[in-house]
Amino acid sequence: MTTPAGSLRIAALLGLAAFSAQSQAVTVFSSDFESGLPAAISPGAAALTGVQNFAGLGPSGNKFAGSFLRSPTGNVVTLSLTGLPTHNALSVGFLFAAIDSLDGTGNFPSGDFFRIDIDGVNRFRESFANALDSQFQSYVAPAGGELARKQDLGFGGPGGFYRDSAYDFNVDGRFQNFAHTASSVTISFSIEGEGIQDLSDESWAVDNLTVTAFSTTPPVPEPSTYALMLAGLGALALARRRSAG
Repeated sequence: MTTPAGSLRIAALLGLAAFSAQSQAVTVFSSDFESGLPAAISPGAAALTGVQNFAGLGPSGNKFAGSFLRSPTGNVVTLSLTGLPTHNALSVGFLFAAIDSLDGTGNFPSGDFFRIDIDGVNRFRESFANALDSQFQSYVAPAGGELARKQDLGFGGPGGFYRDSAYDFNVDGRFQNFAHTASSVTISFSIEGEGIQDLSDESWAVDNLTVTAFSTTPPVPEPSTYALMLAGLGALALARRRSAG
């Protein structure tokens, strides 16, 4: 049973809830690479390529399909966006394909590291290993992030070093709701390290790339809600004074 004091407390909380921050999300970039290369992307040596056996990997509504943007290691792919709406945070999401004989952190060759820089600041640098089982991969996917690990998904052929892995980076918190307020953003993707080799030996790809801007703003309350909040707070304060007396 709710007491009078409890009812007043609930009324006050309901009024305060009207002033809580509201988050608004706007998708400022999205591409599944099915309609050509977006103008906002500078691909370097990367090119649109059929996904082969990566097709169908991914959660419902976000699966590898058709084509993705495939790059050799040692190449930088850059996404440049301008005219962003007012915001205070961004999220970046995509599916990532680690293709063929990536060598992890390794001693020889000394490493294949997937790197992401945002506005010139490094945000992610982790090694990926597909070749020898003894090689060390620094990236550990969060729950739901690993879609396939060391499987033959096409490209280099069956067996040996030519194995592939797939990841959903949408569930990696490092790319979700990070602070950002500028009207433009530059995001660069690459695999770098002393172990980089040509496209016939190892590569990487992204699919379903999205960038979302978030703005958190307090709403303007309705007059009735404002009155409810003041009345609830005043009555609650009075009840506390009486109980103290």
